[in-house]
Amino acid sequence: MVLFIEVLDGLRQGSRFKLIPGQIIGRREGDIVVEDQKISSRHAQIELDNKQQFVLSDLGSSNGILAGNRRVKKIALIPGVVFKLGRTSFRVVPVDDKPAAEFARIRTWRENLAETLPTDWVQNRMPESAGKTFSPPLCLKFIQGIQTDEELYLAYGPRHLGANSLDIDLKEPEAPPQVCELVPGADGFALLKNLCNNKLTINNQSVMTDSILHEGDHIRIGGTVIMVTYV
Repeated sequence: MVLFIEVLDGLRQGSRFKLIPGQIIGRREGDIVVEDQKISSRHAQIELDNKQQFVLSDLGSSNGILAGNRRVKKIALIPGVVFKLGRTSFRVVPVDDKPAAEFARIRTWRENLAETLPTDWVQNRMPESAGKTFSPPLCLKFIQGIQTDEELYLAYGPRHLGANSLDIDLKEPEAPPQVCELVPGADGFALLKNLCNNKLTINNQSVMTDSILHEGDHIRIGGTVIMVTYV
């Protein structure tokens, strides 16, 4: 029998990861990367205890490991155990040896797509062929709506926002495929180009032409509000 952890919700729902001693789970670093703003960069590590059983140990994360409603420093990874990191729930799943040999984990479409895209774009680094940089870098913080508490840091442009966008995906139900384009202006600050007519507002004002984004501006599309900051 081989043990896996299965992601129960979020963008990686359905993904399975084989338990291997030393694996790190984190938001930005590690062997298992989970897109959850409440998970720390290096959140927890899979280890073997003195009985050679798998355990998950907290690495001093901000939100710890939740077992039920209780925060713990360590949890035994035995079949059927459910735990939570940030907003994301996981379950320990046993798989027979033969099926387990045929896959390491179930992959999401985002992971498959990422392998076909240049690494620079996936990691938000500026490739040589990219456009201009935002100077200072731009931060989009979701303060209302489905994606509340998510933060996106943008170093270069142009960048495109929209429903099911391969660049910046908006999960707002009212968002059209093309919401807006963010382009570095002449002074390095972000210029917003509205691509959805009257569906988008800045500070509750309709946007009909290109608009420079200032510190603290609020972009609204449907029930989603994004606050603009520069870092």
